[in-house]
Amino acid sequence: MVRRSTRTPAQLVMGVTTAAALLVGLSACAPEPSDGGNSDSASSASADADAGAAGSEASSTADGEKKASGDASGDSDGGWPQQGDPQENSKSTSLPASFPSDSFAVPDGAVIDDAGERSAGEWYLVLNAKDQADADASWQAIVDASGFTESDRSETENGDVSATLTNAGVSVFALQIPQEDGSVLVSFDITATGG
Repeated sequence: MVRRSTRTPAQLVMGVTTAAALLVGLSACAPEPSDGGNSDSASSASADADAGAAGSEASSTADGEKKASGDASGDSDGGWPQQGDPQENSKSTSLPASFPSDSFAVPDGAVIDDAGERSAGEWYLVLNAKDQADADASWQAIVDASGFTESDRSETENGDVSATLTNAGVSVFALQIPQEDGSVLVSFDITATGG
């Protein structure tokens, strides 16, 4: 059985015209031919790509400057320098002039791995002990010579030791960190207490 269309000729023309307009519109969205096609659109695409690269480069330069200005004094929280920070490689093996030597006695023969002043009234000191026995001896020598009281001591299974050391002049967070080669880093974060 053949069905006859009930549409008028005017409606059929209108449908064909709408379909043609739709196809023309969609063809405008099609990508340009890859064989060079229109040189104007190719140069426009190239200019757009160059502008995008320049914007990306400017953004990354701005990010780099931002990071550089933020890294000038360690990270923004005032903690240890981040990995890859230029400060990470600029260790000092001598005590700063402001170091509170009257309140924190560094034993003779101790090997300073790094030392410095974080801010007025805050310092850090890292000793490099050849082994655990040397680390324990340096720790105890500092406690005895400085008149420290030790509290909050804890030890982990892998050999890390931490404690708070206090006397009339400073409060210290002390930490022993065993290294793979058998040596031990003994770290001290020192804060003046005004006593």
